Amino acid sequence: MANNDRNKDLNAEIGRWLAHHRKLRKLSQAEVAECLGVTKTAVHYWETGKRMIYAKTMMDYCHLLDIDPQDLVRDVTNTRKE
Repeated sequence: MANNDRNKDLNAEIGRWLAHHRKLRKLSQAEVAECLGVTKTAVHYWETGKRMIYAKTMMDYCHLLDIDPQDLVRDVTNTRKE
């Protein structure tokens, strides 16, 4: 698998994870966008894997969801091993 394909897969997995946890907390993409100082479109692109989320923004997103960023790394890493 080419690097570009692996990156797209990783972006999609991170996005699905973030979207799942956002929905568990009953937050909309618009609410997340406002809290992070970005557009709703940016949140949509991250959650669908269309754009890569910067590490700092991903950490801020995790903190907004009251989740340790290491949980995201662990969960996504474990998913990729399966």
